Amino acid sequence: MTRTRQDNELQTCESEYLQRDATLFPASPRQLTPKLKVQRVMPQRQLKMIGPWCFLDHFGPVAPADYRQFDVPPHPHIGLQTITWLFSGQLLHKDSLGYEQSLRRGELNLMTAGSGISHAEIADEQLRDPLHGLQLWAALPPAHEQTKPRFDHYQQVPQFSIGNCLATLISGVYAGKKSTHESPAVSFHPGVAMILQSPLSTVISLNLETEFEYGIYVCEGRIDIEGQTVRKHVLINLGSNRSHLELEMGADTTLIMLGGEAFDQPIKMWWNFVSSNADRIQHAQQQWNAGDSRFGEVKGYQGDRLMAPEMPI
Repeated sequence: MTRTRQDNELQTCESEYLQRDATLFPASPRQLTPKLKVQRVMPQRQLKMIGPWCFLDHFGPVAPADYRQFDVPPHPHIGLQTITWLFSGQLLHKDSLGYEQSLRRGELNLMTAGSGISHAEIADEQLRDPLHGLQLWAALPPAHEQTKPRFDHYQQVPQFSIGNCLATLISGVYAGKKSTHESPAVSFHPGVAMILQSPLSTVISLNLETEFEYGIYVCEGRIDIEGQTVRKHVLINLGSNRSHLELEMGADTTLIMLGGEAFDQPIKMWWNFVSSNADRIQHAQQQWNAGDSRFGEVKGYQGDRLMAPEMPI
């Protein structure tokens, strides 16, 4: 997935470590393609990162008749990992390493951009279920931001119960009261991404890591937490220094909890590029627009690639 031209500001992204105030951040609609809008959850002007997580888009539900509206042409990335997760529907990933991978509900696509990769995401052949999902970006720490690019597909990730909720561990480790669960997803920095779903109203208690920052985004339904009601398309930033958290989930609620250790130094993010060094970002922009071999070619895509907008001075 790609950021839109209205997001082409060079941003310095850092976390507010040890903040404990619970603050609400509504998502903002963004025009991803000429025919498709998404809810942009992060980054926002006052919320750039939660641990390593620097980007979260919520797309759909897109009706089956409108599936072809989801077509993101080839575009580049550096210095990050992308995670695509579907609640329903089906997508097709194509990248410059030669991978062509369908993604269905319950499966995980993880792309590590590292020193440079390009990819496209399009609606796959599927006519029954609406297209509905999330895409997350995790910034690579400076020591690993130029790692070799790779793509990994996981047919399943851990699922377990927390109270009356179904938990799905997309990334990282969750230490429950009786057992510890670990996602197989490749990771370069301590963090966690976990989906919680409840068909009925319920109260749950979550175990947290005190050194992690946390945020919770409500995909569907509502939660009551820290004396506040958080509804669909709103994220609550919880800061860090917490060992547990209690929340009440309304009926038919789905949320994603993000957490992780803050980076030791700020990172820069502009368009689809993340780095601790702004010069690397500018160089990547110039190379992509010039057609440099660094980003390879997404073969088999029918259409033009996206060009990078000019960087601000």
